[in-house]
Amino acid sequence: MTEPHQVTPPVPPARPAAADAAAAEDLIGWVIQAQLLDEALLSPESARRVLAAALGVDEPALHAVAPTQLRTALSRLRRLVKLCDELASEAATDDLTGAMRRGMGLAALQREIDRSRRPSGHGIVVAFVDVDGLKNLNDSRGHAAGDRLLRDVVTAIRQRIRSYDLVFRYGGDEFVCVLIDIDSVQAERTIADIRKNVRVRTGEHTVSVGLASVVEGDNAEAVVARADMALYSARRRSLTGQRHRARRAGARTQ
Repeated sequence: MTEPHQVTPPVPPARPAAADAAAAEDLIGWVIQAQLLDEALLSPESARRVLAAALGVDEPALHAVAPTQLRTALSRLRRLVKLCDELASEAATDDLTGAMRRGMGLAALQREIDRSRRPSGHGIVVAFVDVDGLKNLNDSRGHAAGDRLLRDVVTAIRQRIRSYDLVFRYGGDEFVCVLIDIDSVQAERTIADIRKNVRVRTGEHTVSVGLASVVEGDNAEAVVARADMALYSARRRSLTGQRHRARRAGARTQ
């Protein structure tokens, strides 16, 4: 008696090897911003592994979860993460100028300082920038004009720094610019370009700047404080020079 012919089930098409690799990297989906565009490529095993990592549980605890439920859970998790990212971005950004807020800026500066301590570390120069005459502008033309000036100053700064440099608002008319992988001579040139660009964008306004290089043992607060002191010293020298020039001019007219 002949055995009935057994039909071999069709072999499903091979899933790209990159799909599972991407799933492993996906791990909640936001760490490297490399989310899978097509969730159909995500096998139940990979989905279970990703979800277990996201929830901080052992993978066997999710064996009873159906594949459709896994995909739904991952989809909801990604939406939640996206919302959290959007909220974090809003919390990190100054509403008026678009620069980073002080707390986030100091944290970002500290991360750069920590990176600079590695063997392949880089030089960092911090510029403390003060917008000259903002109070007088607010008093004479109104706060809308002052707000416009602050936005123009931040735009002028960004146009003269690189994409990986940092700028954050430190106080009302004070900003901190973090120049990465740079020495003091290069930083001086960058600041000179920023000064010129501020005058071009605003027509008449200027900024005062103090510079400080990151040194061994520095933290974010310490180097910003030194840059602030450098700004204070530069302004004091400028005022002293103006007084001397005024006295010489007065002596010549007598």
